[in-house]
Amino acid sequence: MGELIEFLKQREVSEEIIQTLENEKIDASVISLMTDEELKTYLPSYGDRLAVFGFCRRRGSSRKSALFERLKSKLSKRKLSEEDGSSTRQEEHSQTTHKRNALKRNRKIEIGWMHYDEDTEVFKQVRARRGGGTRKIDICKDAKKRDILQVATGLFFPDGGNIQGPLTDFDCDLKDYQEMIVDDALTVGELYHVTKLNILRFYLTTKKKQNDSLQSSSPGLHPSSEIEESPQNQTSSFTVTTVQTSAPFETISHDVTYIEDTPNDNLPQSSTQSLSANTSHSSDIIFVGPFSDSEPINLDDTLIFSPHPVVVHRGQVMSELISHFSDKDLEDVDIKIQFVLPDGTPEMAHDDGGVVRDYLSEFWKEFYDQCTTGNVCKVPFLRHDFGQQEWESVGRIIAFGWVREKYLPVKIAPAILEQAAFGYVKSDIVEDFLKFMPESERTVLEAWRSDFSIVDQEELIDILDNHSCRKIPTAYNATEVLLELAHKTLVQEPAYVIEQWARTLSTAWESICDLSSLFETLQPNVRKVLKCLTFPETMTAHQKLIQKYLTTYVKNAEKEHLCLFLRFCTGSDLHLGKNIIIGFNELKGFQRRPVAHTCGCVLELSINYDSYPDFRSEMNSVLESNVWVMDII
Repeated sequence: MGELIEFLKQREVSEEIIQTLENEKIDASVISLMTDEELKTYLPSYGDRLAVFGFCRRRGSSRKSALFERLKSKLSKRKLSEEDGSSTRQEEHSQTTHKRNALKRNRKIEIGWMHYDEDTEVFKQVRARRGGGTRKIDICKDAKKRDILQVATGLFFPDGGNIQGPLTDFDCDLKDYQEMIVDDALTVGELYHVTKLNILRFYLTTKKKQNDSLQSSSPGLHPSSEIEESPQNQTSSFTVTTVQTSAPFETISHDVTYIEDTPNDNLPQSSTQSLSANTSHSSDIIFVGPFSDSEPINLDDTLIFSPHPVVVHRGQVMSELISHFSDKDLEDVDIKIQFVLPDGTPEMAHDDGGVVRDYLSEFWKEFYDQCTTGNVCKVPFLRHDFGQQEWESVGRIIAFGWVREKYLPVKIAPAILEQAAFGYVKSDIVEDFLKFMPESERTVLEAWRSDFSIVDQEELIDILDNHSCRKIPTAYNATEVLLELAHKTLVQEPAYVIEQWARTLSTAWESICDLSSLFETLQPNVRKVLKCLTFPETMTAHQKLIQKYLTTYVKNAEKEHLCLFLRFCTGSDLHLGKNIIIGFNELKGFQRRPVAHTCGCVLELSINYDSYPDFRSEMNSVLESNVWVMDII
């Protein structure tokens, strides 16, 4: 009992709680048999309960059955004492117990507020400084959607209104953590049972009410807008307009189809296609028709429940992305990236995977240059302008890249990421250390391990001195010294960075077992890239010639060019297992150039090349330009 009390005092648990445990003789052996709900009666703090459970597990326990009976007896006696009310102290204790029992019937939930932005036509979460933020409340497990809505409107519209206006001006609804409309019939307890989440999050959604006349005349297609009838046949007519450009230097492109509720005869014939004839070009939006007043429009969830937009400027990806991911709320939000050019013009790209892969590739390229040291394996170094918030953000970006696109920063030494994710190093830490060293120094250290007699000892001592080694190298201590230096360089020195990354990676990477093998899989090589290329089953003689040019180019490409080629075609400079679909066009002269669609991983090549050197020169010019703008939708 005494050791438990000392442990609680070290955690600065209140004297009142400690006194209660002492009075009821709740020691470590009793606590080890209690459930979290039972211990919550004595220790309301979740962190304290976790710490106490860990303390009890370390101590172990015996005579479980006898102690369990003892605990049941104590709980039974306490219940009887509450009912009897024999003394003032018992009455006070009974009142406290009743309150705690009431809390057992409640569950904690989080409530946020999302308001519909008319300009971007998406629901955006309102931040705390604007009256929003995330609120944590206790609510009855039997509460349903209407009860949560009532609480939410009271929180964000405390006097019947807020900065956006009076509550009566808005259509309100409730969405869950996936931004799906909450079922009216489900209770909070049932949702906890189904989702198995530690804490449920709901969003109050508000949208400005509109008059019928405004709704019928508003441009564009919105989930709540009316469909204007065509004066010719009194039925709804939709057109699909495919926008393309012919910029001579376009290199990366994305396909998307704009949907407009404009009558067909108001558009140029050359830019209008029948919806029924070309629905396969729209992968995000599906219409089921014909429509009538009694039949609702079925839209894809990506249109109704808009993801969180993140705007990133070309050339400032690292700083802006770290700033965006400093918000912990982004961990549970579907993110869509919008790139902005240096002149402030948004890139014409639809984020369907390719944009995410592209900005991850650009982010890590900048991060390796600005925040790491080392040769093949990189090690983060501490910067005066990078604190806890910035390093935590980088950890969230690592986890986001893995969850979203299976992208990992393969140049970071595996030992560092393993220490952050698993708490220990699984890979060969000495090999990681040697890859961290410059090639000239690595050659000397590897020679020391194999044959000490051939090593230039003066050069070896110089290298070890640069790493503050305090031991004289001999023919027998190479393994020992290198292991110590590797641990110092890869674990001890970046320990602060590892600690911040562990907050996210320790839970996000539970499915990863062998990080070194995974890194090897992600590294591109000629065999992997050739295997990804998918050509049409039937090709003309000209197309087969271009196929030969492309395969020859890949076979002769160095690793740097393979990474550039993959990024050009898929958005990622790593091998993510994406098939690259090869198509052909007949572009000539100044307009001739490779065109890539990164979302679908499609590469279009002209058949009008006179020779392989001509093809290779143009492909190298595109890949080495490093000026890739997404300018096709």
